[in-house]
Amino acid sequence: MTSCAGVAILTSGGDAQGMNAAVRAVVRYLTHQKIPVFCIFNGYEGLCEGGDMIKQMGWKDALGILSKGGTLIGTARCPAFRNREGRKMAAKNLVEKKINSLVVIGGDGSLTGASIFKTEWPDLLGELLKEKLIFPGNAKICSYLNIVGMVGSIDNDLCGTDMTIGADTALHRIVDAMDCLASTAASHNRTFIIEVMGRHCGYLALMSAIAGPCDWVFIPEAPPESNWKELIVAKMKRASSSSKRFGLIVIAEGAADSDGNPIKAEQVKSLLSENGMDVRVTVLGHVQRGGQPTAFDRTLGSRLGCEAAKVMMEGISSGIEIDPCIVSLKNNTIIKLPLMEAIKHTHSIKECFKNKDFQKAQELRGSGFSKKVEMSKMLSVMDVRSLPKDSKQINIGVAFIGAPAPGMNSGIRALVKIAAYHGNIVTAYHEGADGMLSDNYEVLSPTDCELWSMRGGCIAGASRTTINSSNVEAVLSSFTKLKLDCLVLFGGFEAVTSIITLTEHSKIPVYLVPATISNNVPGSDFSIGCDTSLNTIVRSVDCIKQSAASSRKRVFVIDVMGGNCGYLAVLSGLASGADAAYIPESPVNIDELQCDAYRVMDKIEQGCHRGIIIRNENSSPHYKNDFVTALYAEEGKNKFVTRSSVLGHIQQGYSPSPFDRALAATFACKVYRDIVKRLTKPTFTSDDVVVLGIRGSSTVFTPVLNLQMDVSRRVPLDSWWLDLKPLIQTLALPPSTARANSNCTARCPHCNGDDIDLEVS
Repeated sequence: MTSCAGVAILTSGGDAQGMNAAVRAVVRYLTHQKIPVFCIFNGYEGLCEGGDMIKQMGWKDALGILSKGGTLIGTARCPAFRNREGRKMAAKNLVEKKINSLVVIGGDGSLTGASIFKTEWPDLLGELLKEKLIFPGNAKICSYLNIVGMVGSIDNDLCGTDMTIGADTALHRIVDAMDCLASTAASHNRTFIIEVMGRHCGYLALMSAIAGPCDWVFIPEAPPESNWKELIVAKMKRASSSSKRFGLIVIAEGAADSDGNPIKAEQVKSLLSENGMDVRVTVLGHVQRGGQPTAFDRTLGSRLGCEAAKVMMEGISSGIEIDPCIVSLKNNTIIKLPLMEAIKHTHSIKECFKNKDFQKAQELRGSGFSKKVEMSKMLSVMDVRSLPKDSKQINIGVAFIGAPAPGMNSGIRALVKIAAYHGNIVTAYHEGADGMLSDNYEVLSPTDCELWSMRGGCIAGASRTTINSSNVEAVLSSFTKLKLDCLVLFGGFEAVTSIITLTEHSKIPVYLVPATISNNVPGSDFSIGCDTSLNTIVRSVDCIKQSAASSRKRVFVIDVMGGNCGYLAVLSGLASGADAAYIPESPVNIDELQCDAYRVMDKIEQGCHRGIIIRNENSSPHYKNDFVTALYAEEGKNKFVTRSSVLGHIQQGYSPSPFDRALAATFACKVYRDIVKRLTKPTFTSDDVVVLGIRGSSTVFTPVLNLQMDVSRRVPLDSWWLDLKPLIQTLALPPSTARANSNCTARCPHCNGDDIDLEVS
C-alpha cells in the first residue's frame, strides 16, 4: 500500500438531498482506515481551481451534516472542465495533493466527465511532467486515477439503479404539496395542475400520481392518446362533479405528445378553462430539491458512501488500478456497475424519444415502470365499469387485523379502484375480525375512498382480534353469506396467526398483505407503514438533537417501537446518526452498555455536544429505558446530562409517506392480478393461502406453510437489515472510540482490540 495516496470526493450537477450523508460516510469510513480523504468544494470548478478548494477532512469535519439538505461542499457548473486544458489543471491539483482516487456524486453529465478525465489521465500526467508542473515522486504515486461514482439526482433517471440519492425526498415534497392543494381545491371545486421536475424522466410525476388523488398524469415515457384533449376535458368534468369536488393533474416538465410537441401546464389550463372549469397551476420548482433528506435518502447516501469508500480502500491497499464504476442500489442490495455502461443505457432513452419508441423507453426505465403507468390509469377510475357479457363479478373481501399502520387506507383504496376498473367489487369488514363476527361490512365504491390515500390510520377500522379455532366457523359463515370469492387481510403478526388458522379451513383463496410499522411479517423485506414510522422517528430525533445542541452537553436514550423486531431501531439509528442501537436480535449485556457509555463520553470530550442512543422497546427484559438512562447518567455525570424519551404512538400516526402509499398500491395491484388468475382453478388448497411480499425488487407470493418464522417471538428468521447495524457506530463514533477504548474495563469484543466490522450490505 502507498501510505500517502489519498481519496477526494466532490458533488457536481444539481444538488440532491442525501448528498451530505454520502459525503459523511466516505469521510468517516476512510478516516477509520487512516486513509487521507479530501473534499473538493464547488464540484469540478473547485477541482480546476485547486488550492484551498481541495481540503483534507477529519472525522469532526463531517459533524452535523447528515440531516442537512443540499450539499455543504457545494456544486457549480464548470465550463473549464469541459475543455482539456481545464482537466489538465484539475489533474495538476490532484497530483499536488497526492490524490489518486476520486469519488464523484452527481448525474450522468458529471459521471461522464469523470470517465473522460480518467481516460485522459496518463496523457495529462505526461504533459504535466514534461512541463515540470508536478514532482516526479507525486506522479509516481498518482500514476493512475481510480473513479467511483454515486448517482445524486432527484429525477431518479439513471438506468441500472432502483433509486438515486434525493429522489425519495423530492417525492415527499411533491406529495406533501398535493395533499395541501387537495383541501383548497375541494373547497372551491377547482382543478389544480401541478408541474414537477423531470425533463427526460417521468418518475417523480408518475409516482406522485400513484401516491395521491390524481386524475391524469403526463410523462415523457408515455405520451397521451391522440384525442387526449377530449378525454381530459370529460375526465376533469367528472372529477369536479363527483363527491371528490376537485380535479388534480400532474405534469412532468418534459412531457410531450407522441409527435414530440411539449405539453405544458398553461396549455392544459387554457383547454380546461375554455370548457368552463376553474383551474389553477402550481409549479413546484426548486422546492423539490430543498429541505432535510428523508430517512431513506440518509440511509441510501450512507450505504452508498460506505461502499464507495470500501472500493477505493481496496484499490489503494492493493496498489492496483480499478475499473471505473458506479455504486448503486439494486434489489435492496448495494452493487457495482461499470460506469459508462449505466450512462450509455440512460442516454439511449433519449434516442427512444427521438425514434418515438416509448415502449422501449419504459423498458429501459426498469421492469416495473410500464406496470406503474398502467396502474396510474386504474387508480384514476371513478366508477365501477361494466363487465363483459356472461362474465361473473368478483367479490373481494378485505379486513384489517392488528394495529393500524400508515398506508392501509392507500391499500384498500387501490384495491377498490383496480377492481372497479375491471368491473368487480370490494366488500370491506369494519373493525377486522370483529366485523366478520358481527356482520359489520360495507361494499366500497371508488368515490367512497377517493381521498383515503392521504390519511393515516385505518378508516375501515382495525382490530387485534384474531381468527382462531374458537371463531373460525363463524368467520367462514360470514364469507359464505357475503358470497366472497377471496379474502385479503392487511396487517402484521396478528394477521399472520389468523391466516395460519385459515390455511386449514378456508375454501377460498386468502391473501395477507404486510402492513405493520414493526416490519416483522415473514416473507417480505418491507411492510406497509414502516417507512412512515421510520420518518416520524427520524424527525423526532432531529428535534431532540436540536434541543441537545442548544443547551448543556446531553445524551438522550430514545425508546422506539418494533416489538421483537429491531428494524426501526437500526434504520432510525443509521438515518439519525445515533451512537448505538439496542435490538432484540443481538441482546446487549452490561459490559457492552458500560463500554458504549465510555465511547459516548470520549466522543463528547472530543468536542461533540450530544449523544443519541436508540433502544428497541423489547431489546432487553432487564436493561429497560430507565436502567440504560441511569447507567449513562452515572457514568457520565461529570461530562454530560442524560435524558430519556419514549416516542410512543406517534410512530403509528401521520400521513403515509409516498413509499408506503406506492407500496400499498403496488401490493393491491399484484393481489388483484393474482386473484383473477387463481380464481380460474376448479378447487383451492393450502397453497392458495399466501403472503404477498417484496423481495429485492420483486413481489412474491409465499404459501403460509412455507414461511420461515419464529411464531413465539413474532419475527421472521431472516432480516436483511441486520447487516446495517455495524455501520451505526462506524459512522457515528470517532476512530479512537470506535475501536479499543482505553477507559473501558469491560470485556466486550471492541475493547479487546477488535475493529468494528466495516462490511457494507
